[in-house]
Amino acid sequence: MNKPKFPVKELIKAGPAAPQVLVGHLVATQGPEIARKVAADRNKPGFEAEAYVDDLIKSHRRLARLQGAGGGAMIAAAEVPAVIGGPAAVAAAAATAILGDLVALAWIEQRLVMHIAAAYGQDLEDPARVEEFLSLAGVEMLFDGGATATGAAATSKKGSRFGVRAASRWAASKTFGAIKSMMQLVGARVARRVGLRAVPVLNIPLGVVLSDRATNRLGKRAREFYRTRPASV
Repeated sequence: MNKPKFPVKELIKAGPAAPQVLVGHLVATQGPEIARKVAADRNKPGFEAEAYVDDLIKSHRRLARLQGAGGGAMIAAAEVPAVIGGPAAVAAAAATAILGDLVALAWIEQRLVMHIAAAYGQDLEDPARVEEFLSLAGVEMLFDGGATATGAAATSKKGSRFGVRAASRWAASKTFGAIKSMMQLVGARVARRVGLRAVPVLNIPLGVVLSDRATNRLGKRAREFYRTRPASV
């Protein structure tokens, strides 16, 4: 499994459209590799789709548990030095760490969905896959944050105190917009309890449980969806 390489700053710029940006990037960059690997496995003697998907879900749940533990530790580590800078610094550090945590989990979950789709013979190069994957994760709306970014850039004037404050507010709004939309991508239950992942002591065990359950739930949903669809490759 490749480690997440998508720059978090690009997702921050995307704001509410972060899930679409992440999934589109993942399908474009990881899809061909996944398709080739799964196609080779499907051509092996004795291939059985259901057993194969069982193994996929188990392996990705293990990765999600590791991510959950690491994500909780990352959030805690980000908060400690930020305390020196006061409440605003703590909030900014925690927000960035939480977004990175959500991106890592989404990366694992979406790769699982892509593997499952390919295991049941779906073409990962079909443009319809992106919207399909988002829908399976519960992301129903496509957002456009371009107007907000343009407005903020126009308001922020170089060298002016007002411009600095405006840019700061825009960055904060984009970060929290990205966090909110990424919560939707990784699962409603994670979204409702994600705040607790920033609580010392609780964040690591809770991250393990939430990541595992969210990945298992999405894997089952993808399996039920693709097992009944005609193969396209």
